[in-house]
Amino acid sequence: MKLISYVDNLKDLELLKSAGYSEGILAPSLLSKVGILKIDDLNKLAQEMREQGIRPILEWDILMTETDFTEVKKHLMRIEFPLFDAIRIQDPGAVSYVQDNFAHLEIQLILESGAYHNYRSIEVWKKLLGPRLKRVILSLELNKETIKEYIEKLELEIEFLGVGRILLFYTPRKLVTPLFEEQKREYYQVHEIPVEVSASSEESAHKGFPVVENVHGTFMFNTKDHFVLEYLNELTEIGLDFLRIDVRHLEDKSILDKISKLNNNFSADQAQEIKSDYPVSVIRGFFHVNKSDVLFKKLKNQRIVRQDDNFIGEVIDVNKKNYIALIIKGAGISLTVGDELLLLTPDGREKKVKINFLRNSQLVDIELATSGDIVLIPHVSAISVKTMVYKFSS
Repeated sequence: MKLISYVDNLKDLELLKSAGYSEGILAPSLLSKVGILKIDDLNKLAQEMREQGIRPILEWDILMTETDFTEVKKHLMRIEFPLFDAIRIQDPGAVSYVQDNFAHLEIQLILESGAYHNYRSIEVWKKLLGPRLKRVILSLELNKETIKEYIEKLELEIEFLGVGRILLFYTPRKLVTPLFEEQKREYYQVHEIPVEVSASSEESAHKGFPVVENVHGTFMFNTKDHFVLEYLNELTEIGLDFLRIDVRHLEDKSILDKISKLNNNFSADQAQEIKSDYPVSVIRGFFHVNKSDVLFKKLKNQRIVRQDDNFIGEVIDVNKKNYIALIIKGAGISLTVGDELLLLTPDGREKKVKINFLRNSQLVDIELATSGDIVLIPHVSAISVKTMVYKFSS
């Protein structure tokens, strides 16, 4: 199994050369989602890589509208395409353009997102591109058995992400710099300087999402990096051709050499040591065991999932110090003055209340409420909408 990584400068090239990498990816800001290379630097690095005996691979992974593509084509001819051995592409329109204009370039198809990573769709791509298609870059959503199946059946070079960030969200809109003061915002936008910040969720306790804004828009990544080095021997056994190491976001890239040594002589202890030293929290994704069915349960806040035993209904409004409004959802359930209730809040609190008054939505006192009714009961502190309500049983 061979390793492949990114080259942003001469220092990166020296690291790849000394670590024995055979290929390097060059990502220009014009064509790549988070690439930073200007075209002049791109051409110089490609020439240097050829002289160093490392294959230069051009990355073109942005998705474009027709307007974007028209603008990109104005600058494409400044790229010295004969310097590159292959091009990595995601956009179908870009694939067609490369087919028609750059016959010498091998095509490496990026299938890490979208609906194109099932086997039948890859077969269609294979027929459309013929011998020009040399490699497919597979989705992180595929597990080990599926990757093995594709390797055996496709008869193409197969690449998979070994270490790197996981893209969660993309929009062409600028979501970061509009939050800056005007002078700072103009500086970043006029000079086309990428900016990275950390984001938190307003709906959960999750925080620390890396968010990058550049000329292409805004990209949000998982708080944890994809990391499967513990299974390097298994990836080799199933016949994976290329493992990509993307550590462009790390200041210290000495891990490139450590991974190369691990690839040449696998050691579980050494893999664990690299993992322990890695500066970002990691996740193995779906590779070893596909736990997608387990994850659905985790997407739900279990505190607001209905439990049928003694279930009454759900809080739909709270008027502080006056009342709590709830809708009765339980089938065959009735509620009367004097009943005791247990309230379970979305944040895990438990509250008890005895009904000393019961009113309908017109604020009229009633003695009995049944399924489908909206009723008002005495207020209890620290109760919020979505609180689950049960009849209390000691």
